[in-house]
This record gives sequence, C-alpha cells and structure tokens, in this order.
Amino acid sequence: MSEAGAAACHTHGAAAARHPLFSPAWLDLAAAHPAARTLDPAEAIRIELRLTDAPPYVPDTVTVLADLATGALRFLGGATPERPTVACALGHADAATFLFGDAERRVRLFEHGGLGLEGVFLFVFFLDRLLQQDTAGCLAALRAGTEGLPSAAAPAPVPLVPRGGDDEAGAVRAATDALPETMARLRAELGRTTPGAQLYVSHAPSGTRVSAGLGECRPGVPFTRASLPIWYCCSKTLGAVALGQLWEKDLVDPERPVADYLPWFSGDGREHITLYQLLTHTSVMPMALDPLHGIVATPKDLRRGRLKSMTPPPDATPGAKINYAPWWAWFLLSDVVEAVDGRSYERYLAEEVLAPCGMRDTRVILTPQEYRRTADRLPLIYITGGGQPAQATHWFATEASCTRPIPGLNIRGPMSDLGLFFEALLARGQGRAGRILRPQTVAALTAHHRVGLVDPFGNADWGLGFRLESHHLGDHCTAYSGHASLRTFGHYGLWTSLVFADPDAGLVAALHLNGKTWQEEHQERTVALCDAVYRDLGLV
Repeated sequence: MSEAGAAACHTHGAAAARHPLFSPAWLDLAAAHPAARTLDPAEAIRIELRLTDAPPYVPDTVTVLADLATGALRFLGGATPERPTVACALGHADAATFLFGDAERRVRLFEHGGLGLEGVFLFVFFLDRLLQQDTAGCLAALRAGTEGLPSAAAPAPVPLVPRGGDDEAGAVRAATDALPETMARLRAELGRTTPGAQLYVSHAPSGTRVSAGLGECRPGVPFTRASLPIWYCCSKTLGAVALGQLWEKDLVDPERPVADYLPWFSGDGREHITLYQLLTHTSVMPMALDPLHGIVATPKDLRRGRLKSMTPPPDATPGAKINYAPWWAWFLLSDVVEAVDGRSYERYLAEEVLAPCGMRDTRVILTPQEYRRTADRLPLIYITGGGQPAQATHWFATEASCTRPIPGLNIRGPMSDLGLFFEALLARGQGRAGRILRPQTVAALTAHHRVGLVDPFGNADWGLGFRLESHHLGDHCTAYSGHASLRTFGHYGLWTSLVFADPDAGLVAALHLNGKTWQEEHQERTVALCDAVYRDLGLV
C-alpha cells in the first residue's frame, strides 16, 4: 500500500479532512498554509523531531522551520543538510503534545525521561512562546486538520489576588528614596521586557539596605518581597561554596578527577574530567551535547544513568574553550558532596549554607506539601523580547521540577536571601548566624581562574563557580556594571536572575526579572540597572 493510501486508511467518516500527524497528506496541508509558503529559511531556527516510534506512513524525522519573529512554521518530511538548532528524540504522541499541547503539558514532556534533546536548549523557551501564541495561525489551521489530537485545555483562570499591601508599597517607596534612578529604570522595564521584578541592594559603608517587589510574578499575582523566584544558575554559587567547605576539610581536591569520588563516572574519557573543569566550565563536553538536555527534571536515577554513558569528544583539549555546563556538571558536584559527606545535597546546603547565612525563606527544593500550598503564587518565567507579547510559561514551575532536585538550577527564594549569602562572602565567609568559609577559601573561590577565554554570550573570566567582572575585555564582556571593580564576583541565571558582590565598593545586589528576553537585551537592561545602583549610591 502506498504512503498516501496508508494515510487514507487512518481517516474515517466525517473526519475525512483530518490526517494523521506527519503523514504525507498532513505535510501537504502544512505546506499549503500561507505562512509556510512565505517563511524565509534564513530567518528561521530548525527543530529536528526524531520520532522513536514513527508509524509506517510517517517519516522517521520531521524538520520544523520556525520563524520566532513572525510565528510562521514550515514542516518538512526528513532531515535537512543544515545542522538543526535543536534536535528532539521523542515518540509520535509526545510530538503531538510538543506541538499542540498546552504550555504545562509541553513542559511535562521533559519530566518523564522519554525525550532526548541536543542543541541550543535556550531556543526551546522561545519556541514555547511561538507555539502558545501561534501568531501566524499555522497551528490553529493544522489542529483542525489533524487526527487524534487531545482536546485543547481551557485557559487557566486568573486568580483574584489582592495587590501588595501597605508594607509592600512602603518598601517600594523606601527603595525609590534610596535608589531613585535604579527604581525609575526598573519601572521602565515593567511591561517592556518583564512583567515583574524583585530587587535587593545592600551597601554597608552607607548603611543602605533595600528590598522591593514590583509588577506581577504570574498572571494576577503581585511580585512581593516574599515571593520565591527561581534562581536558575545563580544556584550554582551555593554548590561551589559547598565544595569549598569540603576542600577546607581536605575531603575533596578541585584538581582531582570526579571519578576519584564517584567511581562510576569513569571510562570513555570521563575519568579525565576534574572538579576544576566543572567549576570553571572548561571541560571538553560542549553545551549542545549536555547529556541531561531533555531529562533535566526527571528522577535522579535516570539522570545519573545518562551520565554513566556520557562520552566526551575524544580529540578535544580541556581548558581550550568555554563549554558552559548548565545541567550535568552540578549534578555531578552534588553527587560528590553526597559521596564524601553522607548527607543529601539538599540537606547539606540547608544545614551548612542556608542556616549560617540566615536564609530562612530559601528552599533548595520544595516539599510536595510546600509546592501545593504555594503553587498558585510561585513566580513564573515569561518569555519576552523580539517584539512579541510577553508569554507566561511553566518551565521549572511544575510540581516535579520544584520538588525534584535539579542541582545548580532550581533553588527558590527571595532576592533578599540571595543577598544575605553574598553578604557572607563579602564578609570573608562570615554569615549572620555562623561562618560558611574561611577568608582564604572565599579568596580562592572568587579569584580569576579562567582567563583569556570569551564565549558568544560574553562570558569571560571565571572563578571556581563564580562569574567575575570582565568589562576590561570590552562592553560585551561586562558581567554586572561598567563601574564594578574587577574583584567583583557573582553569577547570572538564564537571562532572568543576577547577583554580585563588589568588595571594593562594599556592595551587594541581587535582581530577578521574570521576563526572559534575548541575551543582548538582557545584558543591556541589567548593566543599565546596575550602573544606576552605583550612581545612586555615589560610587562613581
């Protein structure tokens, strides 16, 4: 039977105009859409869907060209010669959910372990916005012509939550009095690049300490000082301090291979990867091949199993380039902490880092009970930028991704708590309720270890787990502020969160913008905000 005949056998009765997903008739229907015909491939990203259980009448691979600016989609049967931006290995039913499911269902695909992903993961967030908004109408037309799709979910009701009270308004006024230009710039970003924000600034020499929330943290819910945004990669700094503590006790050596502490992480070149390479993001494993892409929020045993078979490129030289490791490196570091200390990574951080710093409102992970109690108030990440409306997403906001440990990523807490942590580092390791590090260890972690390397995102000098100010290498390498000293250390979180401490100025700042925009726009807005902090405090 021909492919067209096989496809016809899968249509029936009154649904004769509907076709199985990715069948020849379906691909013809997709190609006929006006937006598909006018799409410019040079302006599109390429998503390669590699079907693990393709029906007989469907190609094993489907390439999706997506223009993030216009929302246009074009579907091609088979792979193309061009390298895909993102490649997903998934089942046929999961592909239907990926394209036509609601936002929360799409995110849950990354939680069950049946999806593999290679490429630039960041584009998945912006693709999610395109699929939700469907500005070109491609998906609406295809939904009407696709057989067997799940029904569309009803829009979630917007909760009727009271606006922030007098205390919140008073905190905003106090922040405005202390940092007038900073707050004016922050308000200017509301509705432009972010729906909401949370800011904490402390300057010991002047006695300035402000904390404020503005805008919305999710539809209908105000962003307050008590809101618990996700820290994304700012979470990595706590893991670095945990390694520093174990280093002080002579339980780990950053120069040693990971396999010395995790014997299962050996073979195929894995045994040559050191803790130092993980902390400085200089291993040979490219970010596009992060083995935890696609399964980052799955149960830990599944992720550990994937790392046991990770194969680093055999002909690459460690330290020759920056290979930022968003997921896998800190998973290994957390396992090292557990192996040498005996406590879980979450308990270790809670007892040895959060408690001495007085970070009472921060959670390394939420318990299921905490999640269910706060789920309707947890800040969401919105995708913004590119001239398209802001779109709320559910990335790292589902129960699985909030209650399963994702080391180096899913810590949640107010920016004031993140500020307390960096105040302890600025105080040479002395937290409000106890010491977390010796002064010498703070100096070692925040020293310039990785120098002379720059990646396309402007990442340059690096400590052991800390991003260092590098504006001396050019504006594109400015990490925090053009006014920051080169001793400034901190981190950033996936184009949303940012934190730094400047020892020369005695300054700590922590910022969360729940609108995720493109790298260039994010750097522009955060540098402008941080520059304003320096001016408001009379530091320039």
